[in-house]
Amino acid sequence: MGSKNRIFLGIITSGILHHYRNTFNENKLVISKKKAQKIQQNHSEQAEYIYEYKFQEFLNTTIASCIYKQDGITNFITYYEDSYLMYGISVNNYHNELSTIFKPSIRQLIKCQDSMKFFNEKSKIMFEEYIKN
Repeated sequence: MGSKNRIFLGIITSGILHHYRNTFNENKLVISKKKAQKIQQNHSEQAEYIYEYKFQEFLNTTIASCIYKQDGITNFITYYEDSYLMYGISVNNYHNELSTIFKPSIRQLIKCQDSMKFFNEKSKIMFEEYIKN
């Protein structure tokens, strides 16, 4: 657990920091306890990764970033356990905070596809195959 009502989730990987050099002010990722409770209510399957301290695996398997909805939030797509998941990171009060995590539908991924920035070519090919099927 973190301090001051925050839960420590993991360290943002160097691959993400390389593509977003001046966006994040530190490499630690946290979530507020209140936001973690909201995710528990809305996305209970993904909330287990927050409470079981497995979020570092999501950070390690991140394949791309995209613009989905809100300004000020950087969205990332990860391929974890044979499915795609989307999570967002925002900078709040000198901390990098997880804003949301959910399993997007294919329609949501297609909407995001035009603005996606892949971290490697193999992930891009794999993602395009998934969208076609």
